[in-house]
Amino acid sequence: MSKMRTGKSSKLGFAIYAVNPGRRHTVVLMLVAFLIAFLVSASQGAYAENERESGYYTLTDEGGRVLFRTALQLSIGDIFIDSDNRAYEVREISGDNVRARFLEVVKLIDSIDSADSTSSTGISPPPIIEGEAGGGLRGRGAIAIYHSHSDESYQPTSGTSSKKWGDIYEVGKALAARLRQKGYEVILSEANHNPHDGAAYERSRRTAVSLLKRQPVAIFDVHRDAVPPEEYNARVSGEDVTKVTLIVGRQNQTRGTNIKFAKTLKAAADRQHPGLVKGILLAQGNYNQDLFPRAMLLEFGASTNTLDRAIRSAELFADSITLALTTSGVAESRPSIRGGGTARSALWMIGVVVAGAVLFILLNEGSRHQLRKRLSRLRGSEFLNLFGLRRRK
Repeated sequence: MSKMRTGKSSKLGFAIYAVNPGRRHTVVLMLVAFLIAFLVSASQGAYAENERESGYYTLTDEGGRVLFRTALQLSIGDIFIDSDNRAYEVREISGDNVRARFLEVVKLIDSIDSADSTSSTGISPPPIIEGEAGGGLRGRGAIAIYHSHSDESYQPTSGTSSKKWGDIYEVGKALAARLRQKGYEVILSEANHNPHDGAAYERSRRTAVSLLKRQPVAIFDVHRDAVPPEEYNARVSGEDVTKVTLIVGRQNQTRGTNIKFAKTLKAAADRQHPGLVKGILLAQGNYNQDLFPRAMLLEFGASTNTLDRAIRSAELFADSITLALTTSGVAESRPSIRGGGTARSALWMIGVVVAGAVLFILLNEGSRHQLRKRLSRLRGSEFLNLFGLRRRK
């Protein structure tokens, strides 16, 4: 085994030294640059919250029955829980078509009925919780709302699906107004996170962290989808509305509590306004939900629906938020705000630099023996020089 590893190392060194000496360092630097680009791409891709630039996916079961349409980027392993609480796992993606297999019927929660002591249009206010922060009504806490995709609009209402200050802000305001009627203080952010690109969630992360410093009991990122209007149009509780899809990121350490919160929200909506929640999508990504256990992304309809339908949907969904928070026991000790994006990126970059440096030295030295000698020297003065810590005499 030792001889085999030495042989491979020697072959690697010979391959590099076979290059013209004048070009050798160029080749080595190109390899290091490739490694860095690959690792950075991998680190970003693991936490990407992408959307399609055009078109949408159609998710079907093994029999070809349509389950869900969405412009969100789907990945193998994503799970969709439909309106009947049937869970399906994405197994195959071919162009716009996504095939999923049935997993199980999901049990939401046990105690939603006992928490609702009044009719669906006038539920009891949330309990007073001693020691909760957030201002407003003493001890009740606050609910935070923001918009990662600030441009999102409704084509039939505004004549465009995207503008600098999108219609989605009006949906957030409607949700906030109804929650205030229910007795909550609402921290509504109108921060703009344009453009609508892959870095939007990194920009909105700063907004989310700022909101969480106010110690809310829940935080919602309000969006809309981009699919045909019939996918979300519905008549619920006597109102023409858009359905709501709840999005949970699969790639964060709080996904267990996030999905529990999503199930509680759906259970409350099913109890009060049957048909309002289209389903729960567990999608690849983070969506800044690693910051807090009661963080949720909400899709109110699609760009092809009208704004007034989305507003009525938000007003109905506020009832469900109130009931869900009552049921889920927001008096439990609240965890501190979690770090994430910046620290995670810094660690990745440090790892990339170290890996690139080791590769550069290995290729430049040509053997493991020479590599060990070079690394030994790096622990001394060369290490200090590498980071600019050694003072010039």
